[in-house]
Amino acid sequence: MNRFLLATTAALVLFACPKETPQPQLGGSDDEKMDTISSKLEEYRTRTDMSCDDTCSTKNKVCDLSSTACDIAGKHNDRNDYQQRCVTAQEECAKFNESCSSCKK
Repeated sequence: MNRFLLATTAALVLFACPKETPQPQLGGSDDEKMDTISSKLEEYRTRTDMSCDDTCSTKNKVCDLSSTACDIAGKHNDRNDYQQRCVTAQEECAKFNESCSSCKK
């Protein structure tokens, strides 16, 4: 009985704890992923009600999305639209970095 309880507890601990993912989890084809990334970046860019803490927190999300967009673009060197989306995403990341740095002063 004790082994069963121990095994059940161990299983709950291992499977119930959320794992942090280094990259945003996006499903679908690369076209769908790029569309999702563009939509999320647009959503973050157009928010006007952000405090300094919100901006700095969002910066990490934006830069993760930028990294993912550029990873996808790197797999498709022949796709100019992907390359442009990578550049745009990097610019958004830089803007959020600058905004976070300037509001923390």
